Amino acid sequence: MRDIGTLESVAMRDILPNQAPLTEKKIELIKQGEEAERHIAKLLKPLCGRGGQLVSKLDDNRLRLPELGDLDILLNLSGIRFAISVKSKRGDKIKVFYDRDHQAIRFSTKKGKDQFIRDIVQELNEQVDWLLANRPKFFSKKKKQPKMPWKIVVVCSAPSYPVEHPVKVAVFPDSPKEVIGGLEFLNHEGVYVVEEEKLLSLLQALRKKSQ
Repeated sequence: MRDIGTLESVAMRDILPNQAPLTEKKIELIKQGEEAERHIAKLLKPLCGRGGQLVSKLDDNRLRLPELGDLDILLNLSGIRFAISVKSKRGDKIKVFYDRDHQAIRFSTKKGKDQFIRDIVQELNEQVDWLLANRPKFFSKKKKQPKMPWKIVVVCSAPSYPVEHPVKVAVFPDSPKEVIGGLEFLNHEGVYVVEEEKLLSLLQALRKKSQ
């Protein structure tokens, strides 16, 4: 049952503003990102049995938001909705963490600490806020008031660049976090940040919390 809205027409109608010509490196990063999004969507698809729906690039269902880029994944599991952003990184032993000095989610590599090109939490919050304001049917049943979806950023290693130690999310004692079902998850400004290996556990925990 499709109660999340008429997604295909919205996805194809919204056009991103004109952009400068893409460099070879930028094109490669875009391909890496889309590959990661499809990878995570494949992981989620088995969850969508009766009453579930997955909206992602996996089915060439690109959801574009004016001036805000693509919202990677919308997941509806029996009326419980999730807005999911996918971020991928190349390299071994990469850790994503909350940097208290910068008040932001950052990551570390063998070379040291670094920041994402965009603030990954702010980006997802802005995308969800735009959808709630302009496409409320995505998050409502029939004519009921739309509900805020669970917001998740999942970080993973680039699928085409396998490594021995995949990307991990570090949760320190002073990190902004939430304990759900006995498990600790990084939570900054209402957005959960989780590694690929713990995504399904987070979804299961949030579904139980919603009931």
